[in-house]
Amino acid sequence: MKNSSYSVLFMRDDADVKTLRVSPRRLKLLLWLSLGLTVVVLVGLIVGLRSFVGYRSLLSERRDLEVQLAEAQVNLERLGNLSKIQNGADTPKGKDAPKPQEKPSQPLARAFTKINAGTIAVENFKVQLSGTSLTTSFDLNNRAQGSASGGISLLLLRSDGTLTELEVPSASDVTYQIQRFKRISATARTPEGLTRREALGLRVEIKNSDGEVILGETYSLGS
Repeated sequence: MKNSSYSVLFMRDDADVKTLRVSPRRLKLLLWLSLGLTVVVLVGLIVGLRSFVGYRSLLSERRDLEVQLAEAQVNLERLGNLSKIQNGADTPKGKDAPKPQEKPSQPLARAFTKINAGTIAVENFKVQLSGTSLTTSFDLNNRAQGSASGGISLLLLRSDGTLTELEVPSASDVTYQIQRFKRISATARTPEGLTRREALGLRVEIKNSDGEVILGETYSLGS
């Protein structure tokens, strides 16, 4: 039976029957080749799929990095402008110092002057500029005895050093009456035509019931 083989018949209605003889060895070789080809195709599909997924992931990471880089450049530019404006707001010394009867010619002193009467504190400050609105939130803590009440002013510091008071649609968002603690959250409209590069910081001024500013500080705008 060493010379035995398998016969494969090919039959058609309009032709004679054709016979193909295949030895067991060749049949096994054909089966192994088919199996090997199938494995190669599957491996190729898996590798291709993984490469495609990896490419999409890398593309997404690249886009995220480009966005982060752009935001970082904007923030660096803001910080540089803040530094320049703050240096310009410093009181000149020596021969350039203003005379006692002269008032400072620049309105920048308010933007960078910290006011703290010690009766109230701002913690966990957050601010975000998005489109035509600016959203801020922070914790207001009363450090004085008894209750405290008053109002809050939000002023936008522009790249030219000017302060613009922002309008808050809901007046209750910028008023407070607390014993110890209150979470402040407010959304204000930004000036028409304002770009992200023109907005450098947000000054928050906390006033008491008499309208006196008891806490004032300017914060840099994040991305």
